[in-house]
Amino acid sequence: MKLNAEDYRKKVEGCWIGKNIGGTLGMPMEWNRSKNDVSYYTHDISGEPLPNDDLDIQVLWLLALEDHGLKVDAKILGQYFNELMIFTHAEYGTAKANLRVGLEPPYSGIYNNDFKDSCGSFIRSEIWACLFPGYPELAAKYAFEDALVDHGDGEGVYAEVFTAAVESAAFFENDTKKLLQIGLSYLPEDCAVARAVRAGWDCWEKGLEPMAAREQMLQNFIGHIEWHYISPEDEAKGYGEGPFGWDVPSNLFIIAYSLLYGEGDLEKAMCTAVSFGEDTDCTAGTIASLFGIRYGIDSIDRKWIDPIGTRLKTISIDPFRMENRIPKDIYEFSARVEKLHQAAVEQFGLYREEDIPSFEAKPYFKNIYDEMHVVRYCFDYLNVRVDYCGDPVLRAGEQKRVRFRVSNTAKSVSSERLWLHLYTPDEVTVSPSKDLSTFVTMGHMGSGIRAVDFLLEVEQAVRPLYRFVLEIGFEDSKRGRIYHVPFVLLNERGEVIPAKFEKNGPPACPNQPRV
Repeated sequence: MKLNAEDYRKKVEGCWIGKNIGGTLGMPMEWNRSKNDVSYYTHDISGEPLPNDDLDIQVLWLLALEDHGLKVDAKILGQYFNELMIFTHAEYGTAKANLRVGLEPPYSGIYNNDFKDSCGSFIRSEIWACLFPGYPELAAKYAFEDALVDHGDGEGVYAEVFTAAVESAAFFENDTKKLLQIGLSYLPEDCAVARAVRAGWDCWEKGLEPMAAREQMLQNFIGHIEWHYISPEDEAKGYGEGPFGWDVPSNLFIIAYSLLYGEGDLEKAMCTAVSFGEDTDCTAGTIASLFGIRYGIDSIDRKWIDPIGTRLKTISIDPFRMENRIPKDIYEFSARVEKLHQAAVEQFGLYREEDIPSFEAKPYFKNIYDEMHVVRYCFDYLNVRVDYCGDPVLRAGEQKRVRFRVSNTAKSVSSERLWLHLYTPDEVTVSPSKDLSTFVTMGHMGSGIRAVDFLLEVEQAVRPLYRFVLEIGFEDSKRGRIYHVPFVLLNERGEVIPAKFEKNGPPACPNQPRV
């Protein structure tokens, strides 16, 4: 099972032009809670697409992949995100603030993040599908690393895993119901994203028309949207309130329903998604990019392409520091992704099996979600997981537990005793000691994974930030291996005061928080 080079290229080009089309169609209504009656672009057409972070961040990932190869992980992606992504709001801004003080993924996306259940990650999943067409498990693993950066342990992680798996399978599978089922197989059954996708599917199965399905979505899956426009009709029905930042379930509902209702018709599916309101550029962009993957760029009516052209128009990435490395159009972007795909074919040994594989998740895949609360360090012979056991905060007079899970990854069967020393600021006391040892056999054996806890305490927290390093060495000095695992704890205070919103203008005026 393998695409020829021309078919692959056309599908990737279709993916990126679809992202531009859907994003441009939905952008003028983005985050309005209202019914939107659209059948075509509503902006002033200038021959260019509207700029969109949905595509921008995937350009960042392109650069990271070109610089580091396919060894990118959440830490590397986080570095590019922090350095070159200039948006500072919502989950983006929270993650950047956390990354700047030394909190690595997933804690960059967990701590203080009211938006970890929002939409900023699933919108950038296509690059992983294009790297691994027909290999949804690989696409989903990379999407997982990606989403940890700014969504931590939130529903945003599940959303990107879902869309990456669907898009990867769509290079070979056209049946929408099968694609949704493939995506669902990679998710915990009880997560909100999975429930929302099934609910959207169920509305279609029952024959509900779009606005009836929209009512179901608003009654069961809305987040808090009061700082944007809410139509008087929706406001009168009480659809102004929902959990703050809990935005991705509703939008995955919209995508699932619209894909099924669209019946393979790009225009019908996109415009249905936009008619629901909410994150309209993201829902329409995901639907259109998926259409391009399934059917290729030649299947897209020129009426959608010609008015906006094929340029990439960025808004959220730093054009000066990227040194002219931003692709000028979707064709250059596709060619550079194709080159990386060829590297993936070689590195992962893709397309060597003659039988058509199952695209659904293997039973073990969901073990990946155990990594949503630990910072990972991978060394020769050892892997180390840092668990903050809650918030990464050191409070005066309170013990703070930090746990290290150490596993032996030596290729030869071996048993090892490890020496651990924790370097701390002078005023921090450590229990039971700064110096410990632990014993590990091979990781797949009984004592191959050990958890070692340090209890940290300070009488008076005088610094805003405390830096620590765990040093790990082998009893067998012949190896000459010393590993260092850095981590930080914050001295942070502050009580969250719930915002109150006011409408100080006509109905079309969005609500604003009193500050």
